Amino acid sequence: MDEAVNAATAAGSVRDPLWRGLQELDGLWWPAGILPAPLRLARMLAAWHPGCRAYRFDAGDALCFAHAQPLYCERVGAVPLRRLHGALCSAPLTEAELAALPAIDLGLVAGAAVVGLRFDQGTLLDLSEAIALDDYPLHDTYDCRIPPPALDVAQLQGKDVRGALGEVIPPRSADSEAFLQAMAGARPSGSPRGGMAAVREGVLGVVLALLSHMLPRQTAVAAPHGSVAARQSGGRPSAWRDALARLAAISRLGKLIGYRHGAYLRRMMAMFEQGDLDEALRNALPLDGVGQSLGQAFGAPGRRDSLQLSGRIGQSANLGLGEDLTAHLRRMYREAFAALDRKGRIDEAVFVLAELLNARQEALDYLVQHGRHAQAAELALGWEMPPSLIIRLLMLAGDHRRAIQVARRDGAFADAVQQLQGAHPALARQLRLEWGHALVEGGHWLQAVEVVWPLREARDLALQWLLAAEQAGDALSARALVQRASLLPDTLQQYAARIEALADPGTDPYPRAALAEALLAIKGNGVALRRLAACVLPAVAADCSAGRNGMGRSDLDRLMQLAADACLKRDMPAWRVAQAGSPSPFWRLDAALDLPLPAAGVQRIHDAAVLPDRHYLVALGEAGVAVLDARGRVTQRYAVPAYRLVLAASGQVALAVAPREHVARIARLDLATRSSVELGAMALQFSAPTLNGTGWTVVVNDRILVVDVGKGLGEVLWHVGDLPGPVAAAGFFADCEVFLVRSGNTLQDWTYSLPHRRLRGRDERVLLHGLPVLPHRCGAMQQPQLEVREDGEVAFVYRDGLQQRACVLPQVQAEALQGEHFVALEQGILVGVHLHECSRYFVIRLSDAACIATLETPAGLPLGAREQAEHLLLYAADGRLLDIDLRLSVAHPLSVL
Repeated sequence: MDEAVNAATAAGSVRDPLWRGLQELDGLWWPAGILPAPLRLARMLAAWHPGCRAYRFDAGDALCFAHAQPLYCERVGAVPLRRLHGALCSAPLTEAELAALPAIDLGLVAGAAVVGLRFDQGTLLDLSEAIALDDYPLHDTYDCRIPPPALDVAQLQGKDVRGALGEVIPPRSADSEAFLQAMAGARPSGSPRGGMAAVREGVLGVVLALLSHMLPRQTAVAAPHGSVAARQSGGRPSAWRDALARLAAISRLGKLIGYRHGAYLRRMMAMFEQGDLDEALRNALPLDGVGQSLGQAFGAPGRRDSLQLSGRIGQSANLGLGEDLTAHLRRMYREAFAALDRKGRIDEAVFVLAELLNARQEALDYLVQHGRHAQAAELALGWEMPPSLIIRLLMLAGDHRRAIQVARRDGAFADAVQQLQGAHPALARQLRLEWGHALVEGGHWLQAVEVVWPLREARDLALQWLLAAEQAGDALSARALVQRASLLPDTLQQYAARIEALADPGTDPYPRAALAEALLAIKGNGVALRRLAACVLPAVAADCSAGRNGMGRSDLDRLMQLAADACLKRDMPAWRVAQAGSPSPFWRLDAALDLPLPAAGVQRIHDAAVLPDRHYLVALGEAGVAVLDARGRVTQRYAVPAYRLVLAASGQVALAVAPREHVARIARLDLATRSSVELGAMALQFSAPTLNGTGWTVVVNDRILVVDVGKGLGEVLWHVGDLPGPVAAAGFFADCEVFLVRSGNTLQDWTYSLPHRRLRGRDERVLLHGLPVLPHRCGAMQQPQLEVREDGEVAFVYRDGLQQRACVLPQVQAEALQGEHFVALEQGILVGVHLHECSRYFVIRLSDAACIATLETPAGLPLGAREQAEHLLLYAADGRLLDIDLRLSVAHPLSVL
């Protein structure tokens, strides 16, 4: 301390005691007399960067920078230090004042005097020892030796009648005649005919014999192996049937075909009349098929191998029976059903209802009436009956696991609970609880609370979910207040501070608008809801007048009606609603929109998605996943590697996908609770960028799967296998999923419409050599290209059905081309053109080949794209992010810092 005293004596009249403004600082000082030691330590940690040294003295703590840092002195929260003549000084000392100082390391001005300190008088601190590790979650490292989970693809595959009833249905007899032999059947035995008649009939017999080899027996199309068979679209009569029907109409062949059909019918009806039901049922013709007719039948119907139902309601050939004969057969079948029912032959009676009369719902009701719920459930699965019916039958059969799988797959909890509520309340309660868990796993916290609240035994669980929602994002937390006011009105007083903040017109209007919308949607008008509406209504009205929310006069009137506050109604002025212009939706723009280029960030973006509350989720590769606010600042990090993101519709759950050599590592992120769980690994070929509830569509080993990520990666909700070849490409859109399957030199288009995944068709697509293949909802497949015109202009060329369309790209010349790439969008294509001096991007609308947006980026910069509801997000590897509002055609640029 002697040096300090000498320094103070030598320089006792310092005129300027502090550094001010922007300075190149070399260190910071925190006095012990003002700040306690823990707070000084925390501030040193906040200001630390690699190379810094920290010292502790009796008078305070000092942090010495490795290199000078440009900082504003008024904002550093400490005494700024600059190096003057080798010493760190807290004030701009003059040459005279410096000359009077002894050899010191720190010069601190106090009371117009300089107090000098040397580093050897203090203690060198290791700031790493001050970092608390107790509150950090520890995650188990991923073991790459663990094999991918075994996929259970047979859980939801239904059965036909033989599979459901076992060996009750007898097989066909050894001497029964197969259908192919019946089609080639010879002329009935009798006197031989001679002359030209014999020749003509012989020729006709040969024709029929040839037809018997050409026309296979009509059978049900085999379902792809898997959880649920792919739904088939209605087929059309084959061209060969039309041609042969015309041949039959103008020749003796038609007479012979009709004779053979008539003979078969006479034999079959005789069996029913004689009471030989076993044999009659084997030869009976199905009626009232719901599928489209395949056209004229040319062979005689054949005797069944067994009384086995087809797996689905298929199509059949037209025998031309006429209305009277069809009605007669229907009466015979009804009488046969009644006779079998009286005898207690339930299995054969079900066969008559389902296979002969095509009364499949009646057949299921009949099985339920006799307590055969398991058999009814298997048949309902195989026949693709409504999901709610399948769920009810599975629950009644005690197969709760598969019932829940169907409900999760099809989102059919509500209808199934309603069907079970009256007669089977215990099963309805169990299904309702599973419904709540499924909603939580999809990120729908408040809906889950509403679903399970009627179950008194589950209210503690519902309260946990409500608390989780209250601790999530601003908008979700605001909506949770409304639900609390509705369900637990006595506890709303505990949230007075939060309500007061929401009622402040100077705060963020977005959570307040979310709360107002929740108030308008809530059922009920309790005291707590009325008080909440009265508190926020003035601020909501102010936001509305300033155009900060999308509410109108009718919404404000409804809030006033809910508040039911006479004093507030008298005090409130007349509503003033900002007159918003009529925005043009992005996909309907008439002129091209010039998009702004965001500034480059500092972190590499591999994928990005828009979240609620005007936040963004970005995949940063091995650096993990980050949540950004509207300014690009990181608000939350997840320590899981991610190169692709899969987002749930709620915006509260996401998957982080990190491809490795042969598999992809997958983690589930709960954005509401800020937690992550490793799910494992899968050998992904293609995968959807969004979740449908908890279902995720993927392609694994050339099989199309929907995996329930709420239950890990091993539970399959839907599956299509045995494709005719490998899956060459896949595209995922809002209303369909497109899979292009390679078959020889062509591609088959397997397009499934959403949400029920019905197969639209399997059309062959001829490939154009040398062009990229792009799955697209407009035409299932596009092979876009750039075409150079004679004048040097470059046009984007694609096909719209059978027509070729082209869009000339502005400011693109052929001699500057360096490359191109294409990204499929819902209603268009993002075209990227790389030139010598820059890269240009164009959004082309496919309906009319119009360019509706342009963007210029640095040369060679590739852009990624993700289209969500009302948002088109463009991102680049250098940290640029551009959010285009599709409803307002407004672009919001930001950078990842």
